Amino acid sequence: MDISRLETSLYNAMNNSLFDFGFYHPYVVDFAITLPIVALFLHFVSILTQADENSSKVYYRVSNMLFFIGVFFMIFAYITGIAEGNDVREVLSVEGRGVYDAHRTLGTYIVIAFIFLSILKIISLLVKKDPIRYIFGTLITITLLILIYSYVLGISLVYDYGAGVLCSS
Repeated sequence: MDISRLETSLYNAMNNSLFDFGFYHPYVVDFAITLPIVALFLHFVSILTQADENSSKVYYRVSNMLFFIGVFFMIFAYITGIAEGNDVREVLSVEGRGVYDAHRTLGTYIVIAFIFLSILKIISLLVKKDPIRYIFGTLITITLLILIYSYVLGISLVYDYGAGVLCSS
């Protein structure tokens, strides 16, 4: 299935629902960013404290739990972002539309990357080899840097271009 067709069908399904998903996008995004960052920090702490096996396992388990909860929030942030729809894009200036398109495209790629990372994390939990943990740490670091850049684009959309801001007369 084509991603744009999937996005369109999700948008249509959310527009027909009684619940306003798009309203919660900024709130869900905050969790989608902070949970993987804390999970990455605890992942590296677990690697650095391998000498003390018990504390390393605790850090690793909490890191895994926060990562998977973060992936859930990442997918929910993607869905709520789709719920905002193209009506937000229509009221933006030309520069704002370019930033919006970049933010939306990065969001799609970030969700795909986090789904891939969750599969890699499950494999690393089954195999229990250190090189896979190191590869996971490197890939999630790169993905989180891209996520932070997309977050900066989203902040720019709101504060510089007025996306999602309702004006009353």
